[in-house]
Amino acid sequence: MKGKALRLVVGCLTVVLLVLAACAPAAPSPVPAPGPKPAPKPAPPEKEIVTPVAKEPQYGGTLTIITWLSVIEPQTWDYYDGNWIVNPYTCYYQENMLVGDLAKGPRGTNQWAFTDVEWIPDEFIRGDLAEKWEMPDSKTLIFRLRRGIRFYDKPGVMASREMTADDVLFSWKRVLASPKFRATGYAFLADIIESLAAPDKYTVIVKFKEFNAKSFTYLGMGIYFRVYPPELVKAGIHDWKNAVGTGPFMLKDYVSGASVVYERNPIYWGKTIINGKEYSYPFVDRLILPVITDESTQLAALRTAKCDIEESVSWKYKESLAQTNPQLLRWRVLSPSLPIIATRADRKPFDDIRVRRALNMAIDKRVILSSQYGGEGQLLSFPYSAAWPETLYTPLEKLPQSARELFEYNPQQAKQLLTEAGLPKGFKAELITTTEAAHIDLCSMVAAYWKDIGVEVELKPLEYATWTSTMYNKAHKHLILVAKGLGSPFGILVMVKPGAFWNPANVNDPHINEVIAKAEQTADLTEQYRILKELNTYIIDQAAYVILPVSYTYRYAWPWVKNYYGEHFVASYASSQVHATIWLDRELREKMIGKK
Repeated sequence: MKGKALRLVVGCLTVVLLVLAACAPAAPSPVPAPGPKPAPKPAPPEKEIVTPVAKEPQYGGTLTIITWLSVIEPQTWDYYDGNWIVNPYTCYYQENMLVGDLAKGPRGTNQWAFTDVEWIPDEFIRGDLAEKWEMPDSKTLIFRLRRGIRFYDKPGVMASREMTADDVLFSWKRVLASPKFRATGYAFLADIIESLAAPDKYTVIVKFKEFNAKSFTYLGMGIYFRVYPPELVKAGIHDWKNAVGTGPFMLKDYVSGASVVYERNPIYWGKTIINGKEYSYPFVDRLILPVITDESTQLAALRTAKCDIEESVSWKYKESLAQTNPQLLRWRVLSPSLPIIATRADRKPFDDIRVRRALNMAIDKRVILSSQYGGEGQLLSFPYSAAWPETLYTPLEKLPQSARELFEYNPQQAKQLLTEAGLPKGFKAELITTTEAAHIDLCSMVAAYWKDIGVEVELKPLEYATWTSTMYNKAHKHLILVAKGLGSPFGILVMVKPGAFWNPANVNDPHINEVIAKAEQTADLTEQYRILKELNTYIIDQAAYVILPVSYTYRYAWPWVKNYYGEHFVASYASSQVHATIWLDRELREKMIGKK
């Protein structure tokens, strides 16, 4: 993802990164840079069964995956709309400058798990559309594009042609001019980019007005900075039927409420190494992502092999699946989706920190962890993930007492705090949630605890699109349950950035703003991590969010799924390279359950 200067400046702390299985034809040349040693790796996810890799890779077949986002349909096909959900569906046919290096994951050197939705430390990144990159000074970033990468042919939209630096500039300038982009965590780029230039077909030069530690990875691997041609916008980018790109798959069909279907891109440029031999990919002819909102239906599809992989299965089914389907391969990972309740910290009564702390202390979070997740989870995984190294994350037992007490069930103290805030009889409030059953159950349990201290909550479930609009527009009156992806260290801090979509608590704390700005301007990673680690504790202590436990989930695959090791993301919310490098042992599948 960059030259070392940038690798140590921006690397470990930026955007969602995903992976391209150990395949870059040319590795980026390192750029000399001072700085600390790479961040220590977090513990990899628990691998329950080692995936066997047998025979030579085979081409062909249909790979069906119930993804962790199968309950959410595409909300848009255009990055201009500023909606993060565009990425999990467009990543298969539109690519970034940079991508995570899967060869440094479980299938290779096992230095990084590739399960975080946005964070891939700098040392585990390689080139994607960019073959090389460099940062000759703190305000200049240069990407050298691979030659010969082509947009595939799309009748009615465009004939196949080479992707060039002009396409990069078109895509990036368009999103930077979007009013909706201004409310995302990437908005700072619109202010600090001084110029974008393409001196030739294969070079992109970015000039910044000032240094920002996030810039490199946000541009290189970020949600809104994938590349597409002007012809797509002219034909109508919001119509999925016009979808075109350079990625490993081509979008072929989308049926609302049913599935998103992709087919192999026959002119894809990527290569991967398996058992020392180079292969072109993708291996499968077709990729199907079902849209299934019902948990029991998802589970039935896994049990009966209607899907090959299910990425997120509740702990509740671990034992039963072990009995009914002992052949399944299994990995345990910390859920990438963080359930928290945002208070309107800018409105009464939530502008009083005593009220916010009371709401946290009134909940027996250990009981929730036990009853909702069978004890398989973490009490604290916000704002930083419990899966991250302690250079950033502070375990609950190491927090100062004022922060620890927010996780200790103490309804008496909660009542006392409400009394001190002038609310001895409590108050009424509205709590917005999604219609997902697990969210409603969780909010119902929380509401019952709050009722014991006099806080009467009315639950208001909303369909996902309406829920998103409500949160983005700050239309909730009091409280809203948020399922936020655990992004990069800087990425998750968007939840306390003034004006951001993902700041439903409307936090605008001068101290937080000052510290984030200081960290963004700090090139030394050791010092940057120290600053961010201290801010982590302060954010918890301010209690703008009611922090709830995060569960472990299980990832399952059938044994005929090869070259898969439980990895998830190779760029920001992008699983494309993980799925594209999977091959299917169709002979084994037929022996086990018959033809597909």
